[in-house]
Amino acid sequence: MTDLISQGIEIEIAGVSISVIKTAFENAGIKGCTVVHDGTPSVDAEIVLPPLCYFNLDGSTCQVSMEYLNSVLRLLKRLDCRINSYCGLHVHVGIHPLDERQTASNWSTSSIQHRENTGRYYTDGLLSDAIDAVVWFDVLYRYSRQQTAINRLLPSSRTNNRYCYTTSISAFEGLDANNATIQSVKSLTRGKFSSINFETWRNGTVEFRQHSGTIEMEKIVYWLRFIRTLVNWSRNSRVETGNASSTETTPENPFRNGSRVGVQYSLMRNGGATTREIMDATGCSEQRVRAAVSEIRNRVGHSAVVTNTMQANGARYGQGTDHTSYEVLTEITVENSGSVLMPENRIGNASIWSNICDEDFEYWQNRTQALYRN
Repeated sequence: MTDLISQGIEIEIAGVSISVIKTAFENAGIKGCTVVHDGTPSVDAEIVLPPLCYFNLDGSTCQVSMEYLNSVLRLLKRLDCRINSYCGLHVHVGIHPLDERQTASNWSTSSIQHRENTGRYYTDGLLSDAIDAVVWFDVLYRYSRQQTAINRLLPSSRTNNRYCYTTSISAFEGLDANNATIQSVKSLTRGKFSSINFETWRNGTVEFRQHSGTIEMEKIVYWLRFIRTLVNWSRNSRVETGNASSTETTPENPFRNGSRVGVQYSLMRNGGATTREIMDATGCSEQRVRAAVSEIRNRVGHSAVVTNTMQANGARYGQGTDHTSYEVLTEITVENSGSVLMPENRIGNASIWSNICDEDFEYWQNRTQALYRN
């Protein structure tokens, strides 16, 4: 599975107007960036970089992407852009990894040029299928599970911040990751202003919003690598393609209240009923009862409707009206194919530090100590 994922950076700054920044980018010949108004109080501009692959397949940094990022940061420093406690650094992760025909440098070079022409998230058709919802469920779970540790990686201004609300680990109680959909994962968050924002899925990304604003190269690169490792560890070491079963409850009554088919459905779901019992309760013919059974199967699924034949009830042919019964199961087992969490004996550690290299691990420990010496 490829580890090449694109990341798009949004840098919030204060102290310099949008028009001044735009002019500076034009004069410097830096293409691909857009400068917009963010809407956050005390934030004067947001610089949106084109999506780039900052890391090669082996995890080393991509020179094209790093040089581009560095040129942007040098210009912002030259303009004397400031960072205050209201500023944030947002990182978008492309939901479609690059396929094996791509390299980080080639894709990033094309992205810079393409973004200049369209302003949209760059795609060229050479992309893999979207990262499955089970992976994103696991990423959000792991992030939330060690939210306290993540909070200590960042300034206190990014904790309990209304622009990057966190998800409580208690929200995951009783949930099965293997049944996750993007909508169900999204429902665990507080929408756009969440530490991990899934509202951008429709635009091809998932947004990580909790990092504080910065125009320091080192801080940005370490955070980019942290997110990349977090996502890829879930993809490669905790989730696999396989089969999973889930238990679903059939609806109490999916038909119009008081209708004949609704009455028949209720009889069938409450312990089952013979054809004769259904005919007596509804006034329908035997043929109409059987037709309604087919209608019920189409509505709730064939596996949810059980037919007990007259032979099973100890009767002979010719006694089907009284001895053939139908039942709607209250619960059914559904087999799902696709991405599932690996079994306990193979699944990778849920820690946010899993697969983080020693250098990066030490960087984050030292940063925590520097931020919270007391």
